[in-house]
Amino acid sequence: MLEQLAQSLGYALISVRRFLKHIGYFRSYTHNGKWYTLRDSPAFDRDGLWHFKGIGFSKHGSLTATIHYLVGRSPAGLSAHELNRKLQHPCHAVLTQLHKAGQLDRLHLAGQFHYLARDPQLNRRQREQAACGQGLGSMTSLSTQIALWVLVQYIKHPEWSFEQIALHLQEQRKVAVPPESIQRFFQEHDLKKTPEAPN
Repeated sequence: MLEQLAQSLGYALISVRRFLKHIGYFRSYTHNGKWYTLRDSPAFDRDGLWHFKGIGFSKHGSLTATIHYLVGRSPAGLSAHELNRKLQHPCHAVLTQLHKAGQLDRLHLAGQFHYLARDPQLNRRQREQAACGQGLGSMTSLSTQIALWVLVQYIKHPEWSFEQIALHLQEQRKVAVPPESIQRFFQEHDLKKTPEAPN
């Protein structure tokens, strides 16, 4: 930590900061950024992360900047659980703050929030990938909440196709559910509806 380094060198904090700026350093994204390491010390992984004795460093900078990088480079966005695992650090509170501030988008995916970039083109690609990718493609049944939303829309709009119901859930509820999962839900419960319903 900065205070320890200043004490060991016998210099004031302002001088130590000047030395570090000249040499190059990284500040930890964990522990409120209290830990420092020289620029050439970390052996960063492919995500640009390095951990030493439980302290996390990122070549992208702060925790917020690192989350933006990780989410932005993911084809389908990342869940809070996936980010926690990569960062080896809890980040639920930060993710909630970033979403409320409009810096990250999110959708409800397979029972948990999935965080996406805000850039319109990237966001669209991530949503499309999430809808047909991990977890959703193999989902065999809907959660109780999603099933309720599906049934409400079926009652209100019996003429809607499975694709139209899925699109409505994505636009209005921010929930990505593939039409195939909705169709499977109808089959499981012997509900008489076909995906060829008129538009």
